[in-house]
Formats: sequence, structure tokens, C-alpha cells
Amino acid sequence: MKKILRVIFLITSVAFSQNKSTIDSINKLYLQGLNISEDSIINLYKHNLANAQEISYEKGIAAAWGKLSLAFSYQGKYDKSTEYGLKAINLFEKIGLDDQVAYRYAEMGYSMKYTNMDKAEAYMQKGKAIAEAKQLDSVLKDIYNNYGVLKEIQTQYDSALYFYNKGLIIKEKQNDTIGIPYSISNIAGVYGRQKRYEESKDFFNKSLQARLKMQDSIGVAENYTQIGEVFQAEKKYAEAIKNIQKSLPISIKKQYRNLTQYNYKTLSDIYKSQNKTDSALFYFEKYLAVKDSIHNTEVQKKIAELSVEFETEKKEKELAEQKLELKQKNTLIYGSLGLAFLLGLLGYLFYNQQKLKNRQLKKESELKTALAKIETQNKLQEQRLRISRDLHDNIGAQLTFIISSIDNLKYGIKNASSSTKEKLTNISAFTSQTIYELRDTIWAMNKESITFEDLQARITNFINKANDASSNIVFSYNVSDTISADYTMSSVVGMNIYRIIQEAVNNALKYAEASKISVYISEENEKFIITISDNGKGFNINEIKRGNGLNNMKKRAQELKGTINVISEESKGTQIILELKPR
Repeated sequence: MKKILRVIFLITSVAFSQNKSTIDSINKLYLQGLNISEDSIINLYKHNLANAQEISYEKGIAAAWGKLSLAFSYQGKYDKSTEYGLKAINLFEKIGLDDQVAYRYAEMGYSMKYTNMDKAEAYMQKGKAIAEAKQLDSVLKDIYNNYGVLKEIQTQYDSALYFYNKGLIIKEKQNDTIGIPYSISNIAGVYGRQKRYEESKDFFNKSLQARLKMQDSIGVAENYTQIGEVFQAEKKYAEAIKNIQKSLPISIKKQYRNLTQYNYKTLSDIYKSQNKTDSALFYFEKYLAVKDSIHNTEVQKKIAELSVEFETEKKEKELAEQKLELKQKNTLIYGSLGLAFLLGLLGYLFYNQQKLKNRQLKKESELKTALAKIETQNKLQEQRLRISRDLHDNIGAQLTFIISSIDNLKYGIKNASSSTKEKLTNISAFTSQTIYELRDTIWAMNKESITFEDLQARITNFINKANDASSNIVFSYNVSDTISADYTMSSVVGMNIYRIIQEAVNNALKYAEASKISVYISEENEKFIITISDNGKGFNINEIKRGNGLNNMKKRAQELKGTINVISEESKGTQIILELKPR
């Protein structure tokens, strides 16, 4: 019997030791980049915590508590965040991991920034002191950044910028692509408070682009809100509302209640400043509802905890009664059935252990599969980013050099004919256009799939540039409310749609002599209908010779398995209608 028990113990020990690497892998996941709901994230780390506790793996337990503390802080559940944060600190101190102790003290201080600034400062300074004494740059970069936030909240803007820049220097030295956007965003926030609005927007947009590439939903939502606040400060209310409304669906989807609450309050304030009382009241009621829901969540959580305690006590009492009854029965039959009971108990233990092992192996297999999928996605994303950086840094730089060289050549040749200079100018313009198209290609490469919101942002950017370049033409761009911003399509489909719109608008600019150009996207019968129209001079469809522009649009429509129709009449303008079923 002892030999069998030793075998069972050995099998269990091997299985548990293999599970440590899985626990560590889950604890190292970038929480803000997980494209699942906050409740699912909490369940993931509660499950990981249970696995670590089951094998008494202290490092895994402490790290899981730290992740739960961060997840609860995003949901506005500060009592839970504090509870798990203190547990993590105590256990990391016990096992002597100085970097984690410093980081957790600082995180604890950061989570208290709106509830108790004195404690927030104390915890943050304690973590900073430990990290500086041990020269732990890996955690100092984040501690400096978060300490700057505390200074900014206290309107100590020079101190905030000092610590933001200290953190940014370390992050850039370590090429921390995840942390750099946070420092840039915080610096932008201080510029906004100092009324340096253009610098603020430039920095916020730089942070936003980096977060869009990383698919950091929470960071993207925060940046949209922050950009909206800058426009609000400038009293550019339409732009402010547009950016806040981009943030709102993301914060709702990610269950980021504090940001959702803040977005509603900001929209209410903007409409109030415009004397639009109906809209101001609508969003203020939304704000109160979210605020109340956070409070109600706490009440329900306390009730649930009491219920669990009550049920646990009741079950323990029933279990004690059952054990007493079983003990009495065993005493009566011990003499005659002792040997049979012992063999049965051994078989029962062995069977249960085997079931436990099978369940453990199944869980490990599922977790390994999930981790392998995440790691594969991360590697693909890293590959795309590396290729896009190479294109941007090498080819982009070379094309820029060509433009500069042509311009120097054009002005350096004193006796050149006007036709030669015109050709050089055309080559320079063509190279500039190539750079723009290269940037569009890099944008598409960075993503396996894109949302309609991504495509819409790209089209808006192009229309705005066209509008800036042609002040005598009125541009309009509208999208039907029936199209969801979360609609997803492949990057190839998105790029072809964008190129068709770009080609049609450019043709209108070059040849139509129009005063109005409009782009309208609608959805009918599960099809996208994209209409590009102008009020220009038009042309006779039967007489016009199709150039490269129309042929390119036709080829792209065929690649999309869609149709493109050109409607034009002399002196009455032109319409280009693209119909397709996006995939």
C-alpha cells in the first residue's frame, strides 16, 4: 500500500511542477491588451490563483493577487483592489522579490490617488525608494510615470513633467513599446493643462497611434477622452464630442466603469456649456446611473460574501454531522468489515487521484493551447511591426532622400529648360505620393483585420487632407447610423475600399472642376454602398476613354467581388457607386 501511495504522490508532484510554468505565463500576460471583458479577465486570474494555491506556489499566488488588484481597480472596486494589492505585497516581501515589492507598493499608491492622496504619496515613495536603492530600472520606469500622475493631480505640473520624462528616458533606453505610449500620453496631459494645446494634441495622437497598433483597448479609450478634453478646453465642442463618443463604446465594452462615468459627465458638461439642456440632462442621468451601479455592485458583492459565509457554515455543520454518523457506523462494523473497508478506501483514493490527474492534464492542455495561440498572435504582430518599421525607416527614408535630391537638382541646374524642371517637379510629386501610399500599406500590414471604425478614421484623415489642400471645394463625408463601428473586415478588403474612395476623390479634384465633393457610405441588404459624387462638369460615358484611374477602381472592385458603376452627364456632375458584400 505504501508503494502505491508513493507512486501516486510522485505522479501528482510531476504534474504540479509542470503547472508552475503555465501559472507564470498567465501572470505575465499584458492585461490591458487582452481582448476579453474585464469579468473574464478576473475569472482568468482567479482560476490561476486557485491553481497556484493548489500547489502552494507562493510566487504565482502573489503575482495573481497583483493582477486581480489591477483588474478590480479598472472596475472601480477599490476595496477589492486594495485587499489583493496588500496580500501581494506581504507575500512578495516574505519570499524576498524586491522588484515586485517596490512595484506593488507603487501600484498601491497609484490606486489610491483619488481616495487618499496622503497614503498614495506614502506608498508611492516607499516603492520608489526601494527601486532606487536597488537600481531596479525595470520597475522605476513605471514608478516614475505613476508618481508624475500624483504630482499632476496636485497641479504640480513641473514636477509631473520631470518624473514623466525620467520614466520615458528609461523606457526608450529599454525599447519598452508598451510603456512609451503611457509616458507620451501623460506628458500630453500636462501640456493640455498648461494650455499648450497643439503640443498636447500632437503627443496624444502619437500615443494613440502606438496604442492602436498594440490593440490596447483601454489605452485607446483613454486617449480619445484626453484628446476630447483638449478640444473642450479650446471650446471646439464638435471635435470634443466626436472624440469622447469614440471612447465611450470602448469603455462600456471593456467594463471600464470609471472611464464610462467620466465620459458621460464630460459630455454633459460640454452640452451644458452650449446651453443644450436636453442633451446635458440626458448624459448627466447616464453619469448618475453608472455612478449608482458602481455603488450597487459593492452592495451586491457584500451580500454575496455574506451568503457564501452562511452557506459554508451550514455545509460544514452538515458535513460534521455526516462524519459523526459515519464514525458511529464504522465503529459497529469495524470488526467484520475492517479489511474490506480498507481495500475499498484505497481503491477509492486511487480512483479519485486518477480523476484529479486527468482533470489537471486536461486543464494544462487547454491552457497550453490558449497560450500557444496568444504567443503565435504576438509573434505575428511583432513580425508585422518589424516589417512595417523596416519599410518606414528604410524605404521611406530613401524616398524622402530622392525628393530632397530632386528639389536640390531642380534649383541647382541654372540653365535647365522649363520642361526639364517640370519633369523633375512631377517626379518629386510622384515620389511624395508613393510615400503616402507606403504609409497606407504599412497601416494595413500592421493588422490582420480591421474594424469599420479603423477604416472610417483613415477615410476621415484623407478627406481632411484633401479639404486642407483645396480650400475652394466643399467636402462632405457621412456614414449611415446602421453600420456598426465594431464591424470587422480583412485588412485587404479595407485597403481596397480606401483606395477606391481615394482614386475617385483624386479624379474629381483633377478633372471635374467641382465646388462640392461628397462621400457617403450606407448599408442595404447586407451590402455596403459607397457613393462618391461631385457637381463638376461631368462627361459623356460613351465618348470618354477609360484611363488608369477608372480601370484601377474597376479591378479593385472585382477583387472585392463587388460592382462599380459610373454615372455622369455633361454639366451635371459625376457619381461613382461601389456595391460590395464585405468579408
